[in-house]
Amino acid sequence: MKAIKFSVLAIFLMIIASCEKSDDDVQITTGLIGNIQYGKGDCMPIIDESTRVYSNYTGDIYFIIKSDLENLGDGDFDKLKANSIKKAIIGGKLEAQLPEGTYLVMPSDVYLYSEYNTVVIKKGVALEKNFKFWKCTTY
Repeated sequence: MKAIKFSVLAIFLMIIASCEKSDDDVQITTGLIGNIQYGKGDCMPIIDESTRVYSNYTGDIYFIIKSDLENLGDGDFDKLKANSIKKAIIGGKLEAQLPEGTYLVMPSDVYLYSEYNTVVIKKGVALEKNFKFWKCTTY
């Protein structure tokens, strides 16, 4: 009887241990690590960057393949975004395992096409980069 109780206890502990695995336990080998900050407010007249207030971003981040965006033409950007890699971000913490490629990193509600949010992911490299995104509420 003790052997059965011990077996049940061992199985129960293994199940609990497997459920406790978090994103912190995943080692990024090919991808992107960093912090994302986000703010929103007026953009007209031009606001001095140093006066903007940012906070750690919580929401979805999209990794859009740069060549797909460049070849989109008059296509549907929302469809392209929906077919892109999406990662939920909590408290600004960015850790994403990504395939090799060149991506534009964008939050769900900000369109930005620039060198600033372009990343090149290489095999076996965990690129470290921080981002600040600003959503204009007036133009």
